[in-house]
Amino acid sequence: MVNTLHLSGTSYDIGFKHGTLARSQIHSCLVNYATYFANAGMSPGDVEDLAAAFSSTIQKVAPHLHDELRGIADGAKVPLFDIVALNARSEIALAAKPASARLDEDEDEDETEDVPIPPDGCTTFAETTPGGAQWLAQNWDWQTSQLANLVLLEIETPAESPARGIRLKTMTEAGLLAKVGFNSEKVGVCLNALRATDLDTHKLPLHVLLRLVLESESVAGARRRIMDEFGGGAACFGHFGVADGIDDGHAESWEIGPYGIGVIERDQNGRLYHTNHALKEGLQIREVIWLEDTKERLVRLKELVEASDKKNHVSRLTDTQQKDRIFAFLKDEDNYPNSICRANDPSQRGLLGEMQTVFSIVMDLKDAKAWVKVGRPKQMLEEFELEF
Repeated sequence: MVNTLHLSGTSYDIGFKHGTLARSQIHSCLVNYATYFANAGMSPGDVEDLAAAFSSTIQKVAPHLHDELRGIADGAKVPLFDIVALNARSEIALAAKPASARLDEDEDEDETEDVPIPPDGCTTFAETTPGGAQWLAQNWDWQTSQLANLVLLEIETPAESPARGIRLKTMTEAGLLAKVGFNSEKVGVCLNALRATDLDTHKLPLHVLLRLVLESESVAGARRRIMDEFGGGAACFGHFGVADGIDDGHAESWEIGPYGIGVIERDQNGRLYHTNHALKEGLQIREVIWLEDTKERLVRLKELVEASDKKNHVSRLTDTQQKDRIFAFLKDEDNYPNSICRANDPSQRGLLGEMQTVFSIVMDLKDAKAWVKVGRPKQMLEEFELEF
């Protein structure tokens, strides 16, 4: 069973309850990510240095979330830098260079392309239906060992904080502020890992920004807040699928990074598709394609949607039928095991072969509800519904 944490109070209180109730899972996360960081060539000293830099940035730009991180650390009885490192895990492993490489002036600046980093593969889909419903969904693919460390955070944010008392629900890893989820204002967000060698420790980590999206009242409001109030971009490169169920619904793909936010609008059918490579042209980044099936999954998802269009009038589907239709996309095993519904790949050694779909989520943002399947949706371990 996924550990569900009901959290309220001050920002510090929310964090302390999180750290206390998920203490053993947080300790497990720290063990798993120590291996992950080492696999990326990062020493404990490298990790601590970057965590210190990000701690300073979070305290300056989003002090209420820094208070929450302090609470998590105190509740879990671990150093603050450990919790900051968990929340900057994408930046530390996917963009940062080891200190030894940074000090070597003769090394090619893109040498990190050859580091055997375990891939973080995800598939995201958004659809605004003719009836005004807004759907947002994804498979989150990651290390199988993190299945045991999943938590569902149900947070009532403090009225005096920048979140203004918004309630949110997010599926994430123990010790992290947020990942995928939605809020009481009908705003939802998904995450796809992208990799580039660009890194700016003066900007907020991706998982901190995901929380700030979930503390927003609309897609437009979230984008404005990030650009005007919270640093103007992200510390490293990533993709956010962001949508809201306000009025007739709205959705955008954000390819976010140190440069700001590159916005991809919905296609002529009101849909967005994204996997693990950049789709926006003209971004000033040094992208690294480290997951070759990303392009195959993108093409396959579009094929599945087009095939469904030939069988269904989407505007006539009930909510249940639409939810089942989207889950059918997420269950697809074409190109198994490197499919949309990903499975461990025994042909790969070590961490590279130990990745699967850890959970799937389909959100109906107009009605402020969602369905979660834990594990591979084709062979789920647990299923539940969320709503406000």
